[in-house]
Amino acid sequence: MDPEGNDVSSERHSPEFDTDSINRAVERASKDHGFINSAINLIREMKFPAFKKDIISYVKNVNTDRDRVALFEGLDGYIQYRDLYHVQKALEENNPERKKTYQITDASREQPAARTRATTIDGSIKGREALGEAEERKDYPEVPPSAMSSFICNTCGKQFQNQNDLIQHQRFEGTAASK
Repeated sequence: MDPEGNDVSSERHSPEFDTDSINRAVERASKDHGFINSAINLIREMKFPAFKKDIISYVKNVNTDRDRVALFEGLDGYIQYRDLYHVQKALEENNPERKKTYQITDASREQPAARTRATTIDGSIKGREALGEAEERKDYPEVPPSAMSSFICNTCGKQFQNQNDLIQHQRFEGTAASK
């Protein structure tokens, strides 16, 4: 290196994980449906939560099959895995065959199973979007999102965009209603 720091150099290093063996393990998992399950069984006695490095060191102590170790090497090193199920879902996410089972199909994307009806001003959301009459939606109120609420001061008749502005106005005017 020159004293001015203008020298650019490179250094060869070997990767921490062998990508060819990881790809081979993922391919094996997509062909053999029991491969991921047998790999998960290897870490059944392991204490969780655990990071990838903890899982790999545990598997290397328990098993000598290079493909199973490589399968765990494909996990994300920044995630702390909560339990076996979390690790299994992460492994299945890397598996293209099992990944397809969790994806929405083109047919259901084009023809969703939700019931839709013509929108009217006084129609309810349940009437437009519920799958059945008995379905109870609790994730949002029955007021359609496009409905405008009128927040009008009873004293002066001024309109406000939201309830907080109306309350502030009423406090300023000294006409705030007691609750």
